[in-house]
Amino acid sequence: MNSSTSFSGNGSHHRHFSGTHYVVSEDVDILVSRWCKRKGFIPPSLDFYVSQRARTKAFLQNIFARVTFIDGKEIQNGLIASVAQHKKNGLIVVGLERVYLEDSFFDARIEITRSVDGDRRDIQIPMPRKGTPSKRVQFEQLRGKNIALVDDVVFSGKTLVGTISELHKYHVNVHAVTAAIGVKNGVDYLNNAQFAIRGMPDHLIVHCLEEFDGVSDQICERDLYPGVPYSGREFFGVENFSFPYVYPFGQVQEWASIPEKEAKQFSLICLENTIALFEEIQNLNNVVLTCQNVPRPVFGSPKDSTPFVSFLKEKCALCLS
Repeated sequence: MNSSTSFSGNGSHHRHFSGTHYVVSEDVDILVSRWCKRKGFIPPSLDFYVSQRARTKAFLQNIFARVTFIDGKEIQNGLIASVAQHKKNGLIVVGLERVYLEDSFFDARIEITRSVDGDRRDIQIPMPRKGTPSKRVQFEQLRGKNIALVDDVVFSGKTLVGTISELHKYHVNVHAVTAAIGVKNGVDYLNNAQFAIRGMPDHLIVHCLEEFDGVSDQICERDLYPGVPYSGREFFGVENFSFPYVYPFGQVQEWASIPEKEAKQFSLICLENTIALFEEIQNLNNVVLTCQNVPRPVFGSPKDSTPFVSFLKEKCALCLS
């Protein structure tokens, strides 16, 4: 793994990974448990996810030299410590991430997300999450405040630089950025960005809990599980559905860096894991989850009472054909 651990000044651990890794940030158990709590359901046990992750990791290790899964609870605890320190420093803490920390940890949120059009082409500018106010309204509410931003990933750094530049136009003073995972090139880009707005901080304090010298890719585990909360890229349009990073929904090669010859088998593993997950929830709670009532509607799913597991099993057949 070639990692080293230190303790940072913002109250949380920092771990550095040398070399190039394929990185998966674990989050499905956190998201599913939170959703089950809201629905009054019994969630799967933590042990349920162990074999699923082992199977996915073993497959990825046949493709990539280094595969690293980052424990979601470690991320959660690290972000909690960072938020506490930012508040101690007198900053308004604004959440960009929607996975690891609930609303109560933040003073405010900025709701933007990855969006694609109906042909799965990326919308280059991050868009407001469905059902949330425009970016102008969200940013205006922070006018004149001294803030710290908390995000899940710094990949290229460009999204954060663009967001901070927009915030500065509303005289929002961004003093610090904390992220769960950072890629060195993206962190360097963010550190070196020039925000030439009078009265703004000269230098951002950027801290990542887990920092990688290089990555083959970094993906969020939820993007491999169709139907779970916040899975996949959001459709930029009137309808509410998502494109997970598996066939036949999303762009497996482009979004998850899986080689073409491995893409179908990878998708099949992800779909089978997802089927097992929803079957477990159904068995624990004696319910049938339909395409209409799963947490995150999926592109191509019928808008009726078709059982979601049956729908996914049909998609598995496509991967086998």
